[in-house]
Formats: sequence, C-alpha cells, structure tokens
Amino acid sequence: MTETGFALHQMIQIAKMSGLDILYYAVIFINLIVSIVFKRLWKQYFWLYFGITVVIEVLISFKADFVTTRIYNYLDIFCIGYFGYLYFNELKKSEVIKIITLISILTGGVFIGFSKTNYSIITGFLYSIFLIFISLFWFYRKISKRNDKDNIIDLRFFWISSSLLLWSVFYIFRMFPMYFFVKSDLEFSYLLKTTFQIITIISYIIFFKGLLCKDEGTSV
Repeated sequence: MTETGFALHQMIQIAKMSGLDILYYAVIFINLIVSIVFKRLWKQYFWLYFGITVVIEVLISFKADFVTTRIYNYLDIFCIGYFGYLYFNELKKSEVIKIITLISILTGGVFIGFSKTNYSIITGFLYSIFLIFISLFWFYRKISKRNDKDNIIDLRFFWISSSLLLWSVFYIFRMFPMYFFVKSDLEFSYLLKTTFQIITIISYIIFFKGLLCKDEGTSV
C-alpha cells in the first residue's frame, strides 16, 4: 500500500467511527494523558496500562495487516499480570493475590494455546473472573479493617475496583451471547455490543475519577 493509499485508508476508518467509538477513544486517551502528567501516578504504571491499551485499540481499528483478534487475548494476559501486580502491592503483598495472578496467567496462556478460534473466549472469561475476584477482595479487606478512618469514597482503589467490577460483570454477560447470537440474531448482537461499549466508557470514566484522587489511603 502506498503512503497516499495508507493515509486514505486511515481517513476512511476514522469516518466510519460512531459517536460512541470517538467517545471511547477520547476517554482512554484522557486517562493516558492524566496518568503521564501526574507524577504521583507513575509508581503504579497506569501510563503503561493505558498506553498498551491505546496502541492495541488503534491497531484493531485501523485493521493492521499483522493483527487479529487474538491480540485481545494477549492483552487479557498482560492485564492479569498488571492488575495482579497493582493489587499485590496495594494489599500489602498479599499471597492470595500473588497465587491467583500466577494461576490465572498460566491457565489463560494454556487456553490461548489450545484455542481453535482467533479469540479464546475461555481466556476472556478467566480474565473477567480474575478482575471480579481482586476487586471484591479489595472491598472485603477494606471494609473488614477496623478503626479505619479513611473515607472509602476518597480512596483511589475504591474507584478503580468499582470500575473493574462493573466492566468485568458486563463483559461476561456480553461475551457468551456474542458468540451464540452473532449469526442467528444480528439485531440482538448489535444491541449487546452497543450496551457493552457504553458500559466500557462509563467504567473508564470511573477509573478516571480514581486517577484524580490524591488520597491513596492506607494499604489494606
């Protein structure tokens, strides 16, 4: 493809984006910028998470020749490792988080290796269950901690955990019907896709709220 042809292809792909698509990319990009600008966020490597997410989404959107939907599985594995590291440190180097993270990465990798489709739905399901677990585990540890003077809604991880919990629950509800109805009921499949896209945007907005919190609270 010539340089002119590639530029034209990019313009066509941008023109095809819906309002939700544009809003989705805007929210992710804003999160990336904030995670870079505020030095207090550097130690938790939020910039790395959002940076890789942005790159993968751009590659998929512009239909790079060397990219298939399998790349989302690789993103799942990366995110399990990243959020496992994040919550491992937040929860005072919890052995529970460490073990669950390692098991999830290994199991997810096995499912990817044996998957006969571009995207391993089981790996995606595993990733969702992992996020639900670490989010609820954080809430459990925080709520069960006695004599804690922190206002929970002022804590960064309250918003991050809420974001991950919301996204992962809806992802499970979207994922399985997506494969069952993608051919038999296109209208329902499109409704699921649109609903999940809205939930994803809301989740990233909630995550953004967490990034703005100056109070990290005490580790739980």
